[in-house]
Amino acid sequence: MDILSFNAIQQLSRKVAREILDPWKKPAFAVVSVNSSSYWGTVVYNHYLQEMARKNYMADTYHQETTSNNATEFFNIHYQWGQTDSGPGTSSSSYGNLTSRCGHIGHIALGVGPDGTMIGRHQTASGMALRNVGVWVNNQTNKNLALFMENQYAAISPRSVAMSYRMSYEGNHIAWTNSKFYNQNGYGTRNKWGMIGYNEKTRTLVINENTAASTAMRLHIYTDVDPINVDADDRRSWFDNIDEANHTTFDWTANDASNIESYYRAVVVPCDDGKIIIVRMAPSSYGMLDRFTPDGAGSYTKETTHTLSTTTAYGAEQGSHYGVRFQISNDGKYILTYQPYYYYGGGAEVFLIRVSDGQYAYLQHQDSSNGRSFVPIREKGFLMTQSIDADSGAGMSSSHIDPALIFRDIADKANMSGKIPDFGSQLLDSAYTSTNYPFIVPILGGS
Repeated sequence: MDILSFNAIQQLSRKVAREILDPWKKPAFAVVSVNSSSYWGTVVYNHYLQEMARKNYMADTYHQETTSNNATEFFNIHYQWGQTDSGPGTSSSSYGNLTSRCGHIGHIALGVGPDGTMIGRHQTASGMALRNVGVWVNNQTNKNLALFMENQYAAISPRSVAMSYRMSYEGNHIAWTNSKFYNQNGYGTRNKWGMIGYNEKTRTLVINENTAASTAMRLHIYTDVDPINVDADDRRSWFDNIDEANHTTFDWTANDASNIESYYRAVVVPCDDGKIIIVRMAPSSYGMLDRFTPDGAGSYTKETTHTLSTTTAYGAEQGSHYGVRFQISNDGKYILTYQPYYYYGGGAEVFLIRVSDGQYAYLQHQDSSNGRSFVPIREKGFLMTQSIDADSGAGMSSSHIDPALIFRDIADKANMSGKIPDFGSQLLDSAYTSTNYPFIVPILGGS
């Protein structure tokens, strides 16, 4: 075979591989409608926003199929956490389109399969799993695994509600501890919900802790933490082998901490350059971002807290179903955090964080009428939708957050609203033809 023929075959092989193995052709998300009239269901799209599947159900008091006998047990009891008859309000705690309903492990009310099939979730279990999930950036081990923390328990588990809900049960998890980060090694005994972050690239693990049911906080930083061996026989070995000789702490004072959401919940992001970012929610006050920069002498410099104001807005003090949430880009290099602006889930206060250097931007949608949903799209981006009425052929209202464009064009700590397209309709279909306020959920287990 001559060199030209060989090169032609190689090029063809690469093209075929791209066509067959292209991860962005996999199902990415579903537009969800759960309505009390006529038909409702899901429409599935891939990362290119190509239509892939549709699943419809006949309404019978919100049950899947035509009678309650054919409904799944969870959906039969907990359907209201996913319903789309209306949008957020001062008492609209049950709808599926509220801003805090969905996060890194999916939606509180339901999961959606690649073919659009809706599977019910128990809202108590999924709410606690959403509250307890931590951040894992530059994840090259397995993107279908996640970090979790609940008080004295920490775990690496499949990115699912069923495996992450029972934190105290060792057998559910791939790695697990009930003591490493509790009442020893500089830790107290206060609650910690999801306040853990791991950067696989830099081998850095960070935990935040409230030390006194007040604004007193402590960062715990571990270096040289090797990625987990998922085939290890001993579930405790990964946490137990984290060397205390590589453990440092930094005490800091929070801008606000006055209830359990602001005491015990945070999104913890260890950046590639050593910075640490903590995002928290002060219910009915604001969203908060704190950034810590290494000072070169083994400690950190804390910047002034960046706050995004809200009206009355609820967090975990109203139940695990509410509070700050996050998504991680598919390449593991960007974090999007968000919380509601209004009551149970209207509007959004958003921070976009670049993991490489800790640069961030913010977005405020101070809206009392419509929830927001976010899912990772393609390698770096996020799809953002607004749950306005999709009636009269409008469809789902959507926009796109492009981190590469945003950080190319705006300064650190700047407002990114000018780089976010207006919400556009007539692009994403929904599975109901009258008054309907749909939302989107990520399809897990793909890219």
